Amino acid sequence: MSHRLHGVCGSALLAAALLAQEPAPKFDVNTKLVLVPFHVQRGKYFAADMQPSDFVLHEDGHPRQFSTFEGPNTAHPLPLELILLFDTTVLRPDRARTVGNWDPKSAYEFRSNWDESITREVLQKNGMDIRVSVYHYSGRQFERLCAASSDPPEIVHTFQALLDPISPGKGELTLLPGNKVLKPPFGPPDEGWLIESVVATLKDAVESPVAARRILIVFTTGSGGTFPETSLERAYASMVDLALTLNIPINPVIMHYARFLGRASSGAPGPGGVFSTVDTPKELADKLGIMGSTAYKVLPWFTSTGEKSGGEALIPPRLDRETFAGILGLVRDATLSQYIVGFSPDAAAKPKKHSLAVTLSSKSKGKLVGGEKNGVVY
Repeated sequence: MSHRLHGVCGSALLAAALLAQEPAPKFDVNTKLVLVPFHVQRGKYFAADMQPSDFVLHEDGHPRQFSTFEGPNTAHPLPLELILLFDTTVLRPDRARTVGNWDPKSAYEFRSNWDESITREVLQKNGMDIRVSVYHYSGRQFERLCAASSDPPEIVHTFQALLDPISPGKGELTLLPGNKVLKPPFGPPDEGWLIESVVATLKDAVESPVAARRILIVFTTGSGGTFPETSLERAYASMVDLALTLNIPINPVIMHYARFLGRASSGAPGPGGVFSTVDTPKELADKLGIMGSTAYKVLPWFTSTGEKSGGEALIPPRLDRETFAGILGLVRDATLSQYIVGFSPDAAAKPKKHSLAVTLSSKSKGKLVGGEKNGVVY
């Protein structure tokens, strides 16, 4: 079995939506909601003409009512916030070589010619309110560089400052329960704290008083300076649980994959030279055996957080200006073409994990893509 990974070339599924229908009910932004996103595919396109009566929401296998509905043509929809998290860790030369010659300065090459014009292209889509927030982490330090913004000059300035060192003593991450700091020969503690940084970003983003649909895009090699004391499955399940609870899908962008793990891929190169599949953790471990770098073990688990949290994993051959814009545009368009159903959970109920699934009331309406969330706590 393989986890499905998308390239960053254009897709027919992200083409123009069908004719607009009547406006759908709007979110109640003042209530804590449980949300389930999904697409409806009809032929080569995502359908945009569906109504609330076309869907059935199941909770733990039983139909239940939903009070929230939003679709591609909802009037006055919530703003869309693209949350970007970059690993800007500078490794020791000996460690950098084991991680595909990892060097943030060359890896994030889009910075050399990113400008206000292409920023506007990312922010402008069908009159939507689209914003970008930017975070980075280096070693065990974490920093928010830019709160949600739709100002092109501010965003360009933030990208130019992306590799600026984090001030000593600022943004020190706290080791998550059950994790330990890696030590030689398995990895030095100067590697980026991936798991802790993702959790910190998720928690910081939801503290914003501005209601928005939020999508997290993480740029990383998959290597990290911390490692679970117990199982990787449990560690990454906790990350997914948090993303599901906060309604923020994770989209991992795996840097330097071709140099680092390309030969471990089970699939042929896809469009644009990207890899189309990656082995599951067990298959990868069986194929490679015990490796010196933890990223060989961590990477497949991290890519799986995309699918499990409602996002997608992306593997670009490089991160130049066009590719970076393509990634942001792909995630933006996929999100804007989604439907969302949701409800306000009973505040008096004892929190526990639930499984949610959306089905179509009639299969003739199209094909449902996504629409499942497992392990949601409320």
